[in-house]
This record gives sequence, C-alpha cells and structure tokens, in this order.
Amino acid sequence: MRKKEAETPVRRSSRLQPEVSSEEMLNNAEAEEQHAPILLLRSSIKAHRLLPAVMEFQPETEPTQPVLEEEPASMPTRTKKIFLQEKDRTVPGEGPERFPRVVLKRLEVAEKEKENEGVEKEEVVEERKVIAQLTPAYSSNLIMKEKLLTPSSDWRNLRERRILKPMDSAVSKKRMLGNGQKHILWMSFCAYLLPCLLILGGASWYLWEFGTPRSLLVVPAQMHQGWSSFALLWRKWQRKEGCSSHCRFLLVESIPENLKYEREAVHYTSVYQAWMELLEGANSSIDIAAFYFSLRDMDIDVESPLSRQGKNVLEKLLELPSRGVKLSIAVNSPQKPQSDTEDLTKKGADVKYLDFQHLTGGVLHTKLWIVDKKHIYIGSANMDWRSLTQVKELGAVLYNCSCLAQDLHKIFQMYRYLGEEGVSIPHPWPTAFSADSGHTHPLHMLLNNNTAEVYISSSPFALCSGGRTSDLAAILSVIDDAEQFIYISVMDYVPRCQYCNPMRFWPAVDDRLRTAACDRRVVVRLLVSCWSHSDMSMFVFLESLSLLSQEPLGCPIEVKVFVVPANEEQKKIPFARVNHNKYMVTDRIAYIGTSNWSEDYFTKTAGIGLIINQTIATGDSILVRQELEAVFHRDWDSSYTHNLHSKMSCNTEA
Repeated sequence: MRKKEAETPVRRSSRLQPEVSSEEMLNNAEAEEQHAPILLLRSSIKAHRLLPAVMEFQPETEPTQPVLEEEPASMPTRTKKIFLQEKDRTVPGEGPERFPRVVLKRLEVAEKEKENEGVEKEEVVEERKVIAQLTPAYSSNLIMKEKLLTPSSDWRNLRERRILKPMDSAVSKKRMLGNGQKHILWMSFCAYLLPCLLILGGASWYLWEFGTPRSLLVVPAQMHQGWSSFALLWRKWQRKEGCSSHCRFLLVESIPENLKYEREAVHYTSVYQAWMELLEGANSSIDIAAFYFSLRDMDIDVESPLSRQGKNVLEKLLELPSRGVKLSIAVNSPQKPQSDTEDLTKKGADVKYLDFQHLTGGVLHTKLWIVDKKHIYIGSANMDWRSLTQVKELGAVLYNCSCLAQDLHKIFQMYRYLGEEGVSIPHPWPTAFSADSGHTHPLHMLLNNNTAEVYISSSPFALCSGGRTSDLAAILSVIDDAEQFIYISVMDYVPRCQYCNPMRFWPAVDDRLRTAACDRRVVVRLLVSCWSHSDMSMFVFLESLSLLSQEPLGCPIEVKVFVVPANEEQKKIPFARVNHNKYMVTDRIAYIGTSNWSEDYFTKTAGIGLIINQTIATGDSILVRQELEAVFHRDWDSSYTHNLHSKMSCNTEA
C-alpha cells in the first residue's frame, strides 16, 4: 500500500476534465492501481508537451479516461528518443518501471486528421464546431477554447491564417476609383442641396416675418427691413460695453417773443440753445424724426428777422455731412415747402418721407433727436423757426444716456422702414424692434444723480413693437398712479375723434380724470391753449368737466386756458403765438409727450412719450418731477392764464 495516495499529483489533462463524483474518483483510482503505474507530475506534463496531440473533451456523461498504450511505431525520432528516456525513470521507492506515454482520446482525432489530409477545410471547421459545443461551460470564449486546445505552433498558424491577404492591385485600384466617384457625387449633391436649403430657409423666414406679400413690389422693401433687423441684432450682439444709464437731464423750453414772466419765476434753457449745442457737439451721427421742416421764413410773404435762429439751425445741419457726421431724417409727407429737406439731401443727408395718411390715416407727429446714439431731445418743438421764437414749447434733453437712446433708435428705425417704397406696417414687428423699456419693465437710471425708472411709449398701436407701451396706456397709467395731484398742460384736450367722419365721443382720458378726482379725491388741474385754431367744442367738454367741482359733488377739478399775446405783426405769422406744451406731472411721475389729447393722436398719428418715475431726491438736488411742477405753477398763476367760461374768445391782444 502506498504511503501518500492522497498527494498523488494531478495530471495536467485532468484540469480540463469535467467534474466527477467522489465515488467515481475512487473507482478510477483502484482501476489505475491495478492496471497501470502511477504517472509522475513531471513525466506526465513533459509527455503532454512533447506529443503534438489535440486534446478532446467529452460530455459530462462520458468522462475522458486516460488510455495507456505501448510505444507507437510511427512516433517521430526526437519524440521517440525522449520517450525512451522517460521509460527508464523509476518511481522513488519502487524501482525502475516502464512508463507508457499517456495518449488521450484526442490523439485519435489528430491521427485521423493526418490520415485524411485531403479532407476539405469545411469539414474541419464543422468538426471543430462540434468539438466547441462539447467543450465544458467554464470555457465560453471560442477563441480561448482554440488556444487552450491547440498547441502553440498550431495557434501561431491559426493566427497567421486569420490575417487578411493583401488585395490585388487591380481590385484595389478599382475600389479606389469607385470611392473617388462616390466622393465626387456626394460633393455635387451637397453643392446642389446647400443653395436649395438657403432659398427654402429664406422663403420660410420671409413668410414667417411678413406673411404672403400682396405685391412683388413690397418684397425688396420688406427684405431691406429684415436686413435692418438682422443688423440691429448683430450690432446688439457685437456690443461689448454696456450702455450708459448715468444721465444728465435738462428741461428746455421756448418762450415766445413779448411773453414776459415775473423776475422771480423759474426759467430754463431755451430749445434753440440746446439744439445748437447738440449740433456743435455731434461726432458721428444725428437722427431726427419730425412732422415737417420749415427752418426758413419761406412760407410767409416777407422776410422776418425773427427767423434768424431757425436759419442758424439749418446751416448747422447742412454742415454735418461735410464734417463726417451722418444725418438721417424721417419726416412726414407730403409737406410744403420741401426746400429745407431738398437742400439737406443735396448736402448728403439721408431723408425718408413717410406717407402716414396712407399707412395709418394720420401723420408723423413725433419730435425726436438722437445724437451720437447717446444724447436725446424729446419735446413739443417742431423743426420750425416759429418753434424757437413764436411758439411756447417744452421738452427734455438727456445727455450721455445711451441705454435710452438705443431704445429710441428702434422707434426711429421703424419710421425709416416705413419710408421705403410700397411697404406696409408689419404685424407683428420683427423682434429686432422689440422695446428695451415699457410700463412693466422700465429702465433703471440715474437722472442728475437721483434714481429713476424711465420708459418710452409710442403711438399709434400699430407702431408698438413687442414690449412697447402705447402712448395712451402710458397716460392712463400715470393718471391711475397719482395719489395727490395731476397737473396737465396740453394744447388740445378734446374727448372725441376730431378727424373721424362722422365724429364720435371718446371718453378714455376724460373718464380717468373724473374717477381720480371724484373717487380718489386727487386734485386735477387742466391747462389748455386758446388760439385762433382752437376747436371751440373743446371748451364745452372742458366746462362739463369743471362743473364737477360744484356742490354737492365737490370734485377737485379746475380748468384754465392759456393765451399767448400777439401784436399786429405777430398775428400775420401763421400757426404761431400758442402754448404748444404737451406734458403731465403728478406727485410721483413726470410725462413729456409729442401728441395732443384726442383720439386721432393715439389711434392714427405717430408720436412718443417720455415717462419718468422719480420720487426720492439725493441731497439738495431737484427731481425732474419737481422741475416740471414748477413750470406748471408758473404758467397756472401767470397773467396769461384765464378762467374757463361759456363764451370763450381766444383773440387776445398783446
């Protein structure tokens, strides 16, 4: 009996055997002890390495048993020599014995493959597939199975067989030519597809922005507008520095000749002086929107020395192109005379004429200057020599206020677009014209070092782009916001549509004023103009409004008229000697506009408004609202103001 049977070395081939039960292992051990000598670990491994046999596995139901054979006659010489050396080895303690080499059943397959050298490769592949199916589950990778079951030399051959053979030169050349043709076809297809996509995209964008064109004549103008919109967006995206909101505010006015206030009354910079400073300080551009141009006295029979200031302004405008300053103008059309704008065009100004009668049924009534995209003028003064010396005007100049100037420039660009041939008002306006400020999103600024909320309103509704508050909505919101007082100075206050046929009642503003006075007990004071062109029905409406102040109602409403005196020479000047102001001030907000207060100006006529919400002053500084309030009190208490009565006469002598 052996001393350590349990430590018998395990042959390498046994690692690839399926697991068997312990009882079968005992039976196998007894059979080996009776019929075959025990193989040493070294000799068995060496014999396994030397024999070029392919190991084969059987299913678990038929475990592979080692087969002992005598020395085969067909063994190679080198292998046979090694085999004879192995036979002379002895097991320690038991003397020399012959060790027949172990040949697994897989050797039969190898021998069979040698005998059947003419068998087709497909059969060999098929046989290997069968062998792979019978391989134990622990070796799932087919490549690893082949590597484990194939000697190293056969594995190298197998790996070399898997290397792709180089293509024939003719086949390679043909394939390269085919690829080149495909590449050329693909490039041609892309070159054809790209313009089609661009055209399709452009047409889709045009239909999205403007809809189906009514005529081919409007297409170029609308495309120009689209390009302008893109240019506005591009400039906005390209702008690296933020706009300036630290502005200097200056209230300006024109006081007609022979209109004298008390010495202690407030006085502000004249419109003429402000315009001349803006013209002299311009560096790159000036944009002007105006009702008309009449800076020379060519509309009256005799030359008047009073037109000298208007002529000076025109001379400065004519010099701008030669100084390298771009002058762009949007003006209502038709206008008579056109001599000023024609002379400006000859000097290089870019003038656009807007036929608002055709567009909206009204006129372009805006009075706006934008200088170098950072200085602004808004007010009641037209580009007229009379507005500087013969008409009472009021406006505002804001210096170094580029945030507000950029917002105003969008309105100016809308006017310029409407000056193109064959255009109509788009609905809605492209996003490039969307407002930067509005009632719900005002600009937060510093005006004379005092915080303020500022926004721009516009009329009519058709000219309000995305986010823009209409002029009427702005006026109503200022009235509704008042808590203590509402002071209004306007040339015309007519609660009806003056130029409609037939005329109709329009109570939008009138109802709000009555509500503010009678419901909230807000003091309402209304100062209107009385001159030769006044609509006499206006005074009837104003009288009905003032009657609310009588008992038992006692609503705090007062109405007065302002008359600018005129002598015989001044009476000969047409459309002069009138209080042309258009503003409103409350205990919280200041409003400076360009429109008279009747329905036509808010539904048909183009105009703008500047709304400033400023309630807290820093140090001894004066708020914009307070400056405007002081102007109203000066005019309200002056000798040129008269009480309203049923038989008004506006022919007051100087």
